Amino acid sequence: MIALAGALALAATATACNAGSGGTGGSAGGESKQAGGGSKPATIGLVLPQGDKYFQGIQSGIEAAAKKDGNRVVVVNTNNDAGAEASGVQNLIQRGVSAIIMQPATSSAGSIATMKSIGAAKIPLICFGNCTGKAASPDVVKGVVQSDNTALGTATGQEAARYIKEKLGGKAVVGILNCDSFEVCKLRKAGFKKALKAAGVQTKYVADQEGFLADKATPIATNMLSANPSINLLWAANEGGTLGEIAAVKSGGREVPVFGTDISDQLATALLSKDAILKVTTGQDASATAAKAYDFAIQSVAGRTNEPFSVGIPGIAYSGSRPVVVRAYLGQ
Repeated sequence: MIALAGALALAATATACNAGSGGTGGSAGGESKQAGGGSKPATIGLVLPQGDKYFQGIQSGIEAAAKKDGNRVVVVNTNNDAGAEASGVQNLIQRGVSAIIMQPATSSAGSIATMKSIGAAKIPLICFGNCTGKAASPDVVKGVVQSDNTALGTATGQEAARYIKEKLGGKAVVGILNCDSFEVCKLRKAGFKKALKAAGVQTKYVADQEGFLADKATPIATNMLSANPSINLLWAANEGGTLGEIAAVKSGGREVPVFGTDISDQLATALLSKDAILKVTTGQDASATAAKAYDFAIQSVAGRTNEPFSVGIPGIAYSGSRPVVVRAYLGQ
């Protein structure tokens, strides 16, 4: 939670682009993960774009790994502001941190300049989300760890295809709320559509509109349903859009299933609701992302090359038909 609760609260959640296939770069067996091969504790700077549950998971995962190794973590929350990001990063550089793990507030020149300043200070930088263009370049970062956003869309699409076959006679008229102003969202939508096509279901897309902030997404989805009474399935590219579609279905009185992207307490609760409007949503795996980003940082501090350079972390599909998994997310 482009999360996009995560990166898209850049406007509302993104978290991360399609970084390629998985893989591990793990440390050599038994070696210390402290800086300088164990000579002294490492201090890892962690730059977060916001503090929602997904990024809390990133922070707690990295802090737990660092504590286990006797290392320290210094956290900067930029609130999706490039200026605050630049200032926070400069503070980390002045503190002489061993490495920085960062999700850019933006992939624009503002964040790139800040990221390059880290390299100029000879501090290894790991990008863990919203890593597109130069933000994913070996000239700027020592490694990329982020959600496989195409896979986020594919996972939900596979579940939607199954529903279409079982409940809709193999035919669906689909309405979409997108966040296409963010590259990661385009990947999610492409993955969703690819999964439906691969499943062989007959799909007609009658509406595809931008709506990724819940309060703004709700009236857009409401109007979409009103203008297209044939819609019998909705999909959204991020948390805000998913919440907007749920609210629109509730207020409209029509039984239209919603399939979404991202995971949060609110979406998890919706999955467990008796109204069963939200069927499936695929969320980013904060724990796996944190573990790999930390490992990449420590490898870089030790002077080792991260191989593969770019790792895509699969998402986790949460379904109302699998309540045990949803309750586990909620800590119930």
